[in-house]
Amino acid sequence: MFGRRRLSYSFQFMLCSAAMGQGEHMAAVVSPPRRSEALAFIIERIIRTGISPTSGEIARALKVSRQRAQQLVDQLIREAVIENTPGSPRSLRIRDLAQCRHIIVETLSQLGFTLAEPAGAAPPPLSPAQLPMLPPFEHLPDPQ
Repeated sequence: MFGRRRLSYSFQFMLCSAAMGQGEHMAAVVSPPRRSEALAFIIERIIRTGISPTSGEIARALKVSRQRAQQLVDQLIREAVIENTPGSPRSLRIRDLAQCRHIIVETLSQLGFTLAEPAGAAPPPLSPAQLPMLPPFEHLPDPQ
């Protein structure tokens, strides 16, 4: 059966955040590469819990086999984006955060999203003399 893949929670969050940030609605969801979904899940899990996910957890989140999840992790390790201590199930670490950001931004741009420019520094607050004057109330209506 052919159809759209179900997006992982963390990648759905990133897609929705990007869409909300641009004020756009997602009309059709195009599936991102599984590698990017795996990376987004690993980052989200490390940030949320402080520990990396196992390949079984990645497999359940992406709804793929454990072998496929391990292949995705191995791809990310070969690309030097993450690193792993052999023999330890929760030893994934982000090696290159800039590369992770590049992969996720590239994937989002392939899906039709654009990266917004930073807003910049906020203007300094106005002094009381610069605030607009409001006319005083001459009469407040009586509550009835």
